Amino acid sequence: MELVLLGVFVVLLLIDVPVVFCMLVASLAALLYAGIDPIIVGLEMSRAMSTFYPFIAVPFFILAGDLMNEGGLSKRITDFANALLGHRRGGLALVTTASAQMFGAVSGASSATCAAIGRLMIPAMEKEGYPRAFGAALAACSGITGALIPPSIMLLIYGTIASVSIEKLFLAGVMPGLLIGIALALVSWRYATRHALPVRPWVGVGNVARTTVSALWALLLVVIIFGGIFGGVFTATEASAVAAFYGLGVSLFVYRQVKPRDLPRIFVNAAKTTATLSFLIAAAGLFSWVLSVGYVPQTVGGALLSACDAAVQSVSGWLSPEALKLLNLVVVLLVLNLLLLLVGAFVDAGPALLILVPMLKPIGEQLGVDPVHFGVIIVSNLVLGLVTPPVGTTLFVASGVGRVRMSEMIPHVLRFLPAMLLVQLLITYVPFFTTFLPGLLSK
Repeated sequence: MELVLLGVFVVLLLIDVPVVFCMLVASLAALLYAGIDPIIVGLEMSRAMSTFYPFIAVPFFILAGDLMNEGGLSKRITDFANALLGHRRGGLALVTTASAQMFGAVSGASSATCAAIGRLMIPAMEKEGYPRAFGAALAACSGITGALIPPSIMLLIYGTIASVSIEKLFLAGVMPGLLIGIALALVSWRYATRHALPVRPWVGVGNVARTTVSALWALLLVVIIFGGIFGGVFTATEASAVAAFYGLGVSLFVYRQVKPRDLPRIFVNAAKTTATLSFLIAAAGLFSWVLSVGYVPQTVGGALLSACDAAVQSVSGWLSPEALKLLNLVVVLLVLNLLLLLVGAFVDAGPALLILVPMLKPIGEQLGVDPVHFGVIIVSNLVLGLVTPPVGTTLFVASGVGRVRMSEMIPHVLRFLPAMLLVQLLITYVPFFTTFLPGLLSK
């Protein structure tokens, strides 16, 4: 049964069938092979959606992001970051990174962040002497911080599937997202210094104050979401509704760049995105159930742990039992990172989460890794796949927005990749970066 399931899934995936249909067809084929009544397909898909209560937050966060994007939020955030950082060496590159992090704290999605910020910053960076391909690559790499900094749609999906606190996951994503931004900023500063790119003059305190006031309503949303969740005023699901209504009010009555006639189009686009994700969740629920019936998670997890344990035992004569246990943990997490990076390069982050979480969750439990920390490890690895070929969804967005060929962007992406991989190792092996803020919530 499990061979039929995985075989059909892989074959369909290789011939470029959409992932959701790969999961559905593979599940149906496995059920028919095992002689199980296909009526279970509808039942399990319905059960999957009915039990995913936290998923209710997704459409509201999507709607909030669309409203704020249409409402001129990205321009005001970019102006604010430019006033603060534009006069530094490599200032516009720093502005791109900082703006992406701030916008990601509203949109929760990497592609939306890349598109909104890239549309403004790629032409501006080119005027300052940066290669257009460098600007597009930086916009793409900065965009993935939107998938980690709350309200992260990816972390929300992980929490829904793995039954992990969304509030804790949101807080856990803050420091990793900031670390990636800092790493990108350092690489950009080094590039600007090496190529002696021009330094813009200081715009003055008055301009800083003006842009701060202009961006205040946008930045206040971040404070409301964080403050509300951290202060126990509302849950992450309730925060999504607050964000949506706040975005609607600011876009209509404060920034006034969204008109009432635009609302049907924005609502329909948000509904389409939500429907796509809902279908994926339902299909993933069925796929996960078939996996569990075939004991695939246990088999895969056991094989991976046994292989790593065998490798560690080869040096057991030289180490104490405590050192062996630690080494085994290090090796397993390293193998998991490599596996996730490989999968992320070929499968988009969202579908990859739906496929892998049911299989990898038991491994994290056996290792004794904090489930919140384990979730961030998985998500951060997979979002790196958004900027690595051949799939690289965010790369394609940056390529389209910046009107740059993918082949021209890749060399510049490779400038940033080592720094991002170093951050990934820090996230994996230093739990402090993911568990500190959630720990405060527990107190």
